[in-house]
Amino acid sequence: MTELSKQIVKDLRVKLMNVFEVAPHTPTLVEEDLKALDDNYDVTVGNASFDSHEVTFKLTLRLKNAERKESMDLNRYANLYNVEPQKVADVHGIKYKLVGYRVKARKQPFIVLNLTNNKEYLFTEDMGKRFFKKGEVA
Repeated sequence: MTELSKQIVKDLRVKLMNVFEVAPHTPTLVEEDLKALDDNYDVTVGNASFDSHEVTFKLTLRLKNAERKESMDLNRYANLYNVEPQKVADVHGIKYKLVGYRVKARKQPFIVLNLTNNKEYLFTEDMGKRFFKKGEVA
């Protein structure tokens, strides 16, 4: 058997993620169990660590419609930074909504959602305070 490489680990991660995405379409016994799991949880396969004989993936199961950790952290730390959670601001002609806060991030702790393309971006602490300050109209 060959040793695990970075490319093999990437391929395994994709295959593992596909199991959860394909489960609703092909009803085998294992996939039916996975579908039942998928109906109740959002499944995310995260980063991997590996050596030449073993790979470990971070697998996160979150209850459907549960609030994200970053969103809960934003609500917790909003007063510290004097920002308003869920506020929409106009930044250089583009509308952004403040949706999360990364506790361990020093340089870019704020997570914002671009309302034009529906993608998430990171803002610095200074940008978060400037654009999403409490009490100001964007």
